[in-house]
Amino acid sequence: MPRYVKIAAVTFDEPGCVDRQLILDQLARNADELAGYGLDLVVFCEGIEACGQTVEQAEQLDNRGPILEFYREFAKAEQCVVAGSVRLAVDGNIYNSIAFIGPDGETLAAYHKTNLTVGEIEEGLGSGGGAVVVDSPVGRLGGVICFDLNFETLRDEYIALRPEILTFSTMYHGGLAQALWAYACRSYLVSALPFLGGGIIDPYGRPVQLTDEYNKHAIATINLDYVIVHLDYNREKFPDILRKYNDEIIIDIPAHVGSAMISSRSEDVSAADIVREFELELLDDYFARSKLANARNR
Repeated sequence: MPRYVKIAAVTFDEPGCVDRQLILDQLARNADELAGYGLDLVVFCEGIEACGQTVEQAEQLDNRGPILEFYREFAKAEQCVVAGSVRLAVDGNIYNSIAFIGPDGETLAAYHKTNLTVGEIEEGLGSGGGAVVVDSPVGRLGGVICFDLNFETLRDEYIALRPEILTFSTMYHGGLAQALWAYACRSYLVSALPFLGGGIIDPYGRPVQLTDEYNKHAIATINLDYVIVHLDYNREKFPDILRKYNDEIIIDIPAHVGSAMISSRSEDVSAADIVREFELELLDDYFARSKLANARNR
């Protein structure tokens, strides 16, 4: 059954400044610009904490300051989930964090940046403890912040946790690493940047919607009822699937990769149901089977 999620990746407008009031003014503009769009998930840029808070201005989840309070009120007003950049004080440490706020304004979880730059460490920020995935009203969300994208150890943690959407709050783009993370984690990735080119990419790293000179914020609707399978032992079954379900089941085979994403638009049948009905093998299951076969074959 389709699970449509409408997402916005918010462009950061005030790079270079360290002025909380300017950042709060920007957030107020963002609220006006995004109001009424029927959004399910909104991701804000790392610049909010980097340029809008000193270490001394870090906030607490149980004692909110102006930035967390903005996220709370925005989430409630728009009935959406917010993945918001903020400096958080936790147990005597200050973290560069993503706070996940639910539609009721309550905190669902927080991810603390695991891999800080040397400059952040010298500033007094603490290094986070690793991957965090939260089951939210819109799906399984993971947090990644800026420099994190360079470290495969964190990516491996997320591969094991199987997020459906990675929220990437950042001050740099990451380039090909964005696509690498999306495909390795079999997830969508949403990047909020301080310049054009951020937005939503699919599990193959392909743009769904990006910011550009005409679109300040990237907004798109995605379907989270999907699975990814290898073409081996599965492809010959695709015609039977399409003959039976026609446009209710989408089989997307990107060039050069050797796998396919199957998604459902049917109100009666999910992508997982298709896997069971036609005895398809998921991509990661096929890789695991191949790895075991090779080990036995050596």
